[in-house]
Amino acid sequence: MHKPPSRTSEAYVRLRERITTGQLAPGAVVSEASLAKELGLSRTPIGEALRRLSQDGLVEQVPRYGTIVREITPAELEELFEIREALEGMAASKAADRITPTALEELGGLCGTIENELHRAETSGETRLEGEALRRFLSADLAFHMLIIASAGNSRLTELIDNTRSISSMFNARRGEHSVERIRNAAEAHRAILDALLRRDAMAAQAEVVAHIRTSCKQSLQAPTRRPPVSLGTLNLPDSVRQDLAS
Repeated sequence: MHKPPSRTSEAYVRLRERITTGQLAPGAVVSEASLAKELGLSRTPIGEALRRLSQDGLVEQVPRYGTIVREITPAELEELFEIREALEGMAASKAADRITPTALEELGGLCGTIENELHRAETSGETRLEGEALRRFLSADLAFHMLIIASAGNSRLTELIDNTRSISSMFNARRGEHSVERIRNAAEAHRAILDALLRRDAMAAQAEVVAHIRTSCKQSLQAPTRRPPVSLGTLNLPDSVRQDLAS
């Protein structure tokens, strides 16, 4: 049984969700007093959480000024995706040998969720996913990747990947939609990754993940800024994912 998260961990997860989803926009000055009142916590856990976020590279603490949400540049995003290629590719390779039948079945269900969203959008003639439909896709997409990463059985690797994912999410936070073409690409990529894992083919799993991340990088750089995104706090994420974020 997992013990309840500390107040600092609770503040860290909630603040990070706000930053990575754009609720706290790049350049915003973060007020400890305002956040403490809003979240119903004292200023001590808020301050400790902000120091953690600074170490993660999500905020910058400026002496005699305050804490500012960092702006992520396209060049930095490309570097982060390169790191994700290496780390998540490695995780997929390890997961091919270690993943359980239960996890494989869950991955299949997540693929089905994404494919259902794609089918619904195509049937209704939509060109993009927004709102609740986007929330369902993002939930399944994140859960799919996090389950593979967890199946690698390397806690240090999971920690490193989690950090790169959270920073790159800041860049994408300014977009509140995904094109149907992007959903189609993701559905096909996820199915190819799952097929490799079902075959226990480590090299193929790694190659498919790397190809998927490269495509995602290109699409992220090309996607226009549009509106505030769906809040990650509303996503139906597995408890294990949220516990990893708090640890």
